Amino acid sequence: MANPGVTNVQQLGITEPISLAGPSEIDVTKTQELEKFLLGVGLYECPAEAVSREEVLGRLDQIVKTWVKKVTRNRGYNDQLVQEANAKIYTFGSYRLGVWEFL
Repeated sequence: MANPGVTNVQQLGITEPISLAGPSEIDVTKTQELEKFLLGVGLYECPAEAVSREEVLGRLDQIVKTWVKKVTRNRGYNDQLVQEANAKIYTFGSYRLGVWEFL
């Protein structure tokens, strides 16, 4: 039986946060300890690895864009459509969330 005066509103997509409170002092301390440990065991990516990762993603982006234009041309589209043909590489998962270093 439904409660009078209570409405069930369906909310799709992003829900409200459980809490808006910031971290407690113990949360900050434990986070700092965890980061120190992870750094000590070498689980963070060094700057050279980060640069290499970005270079690879950039090269992959260029390869895909070139491929899309080639396919568009091979299918007989005019030069204007070939020039407008484009593609976009999207990162996702742990990389997109910025937590890939810990995996």
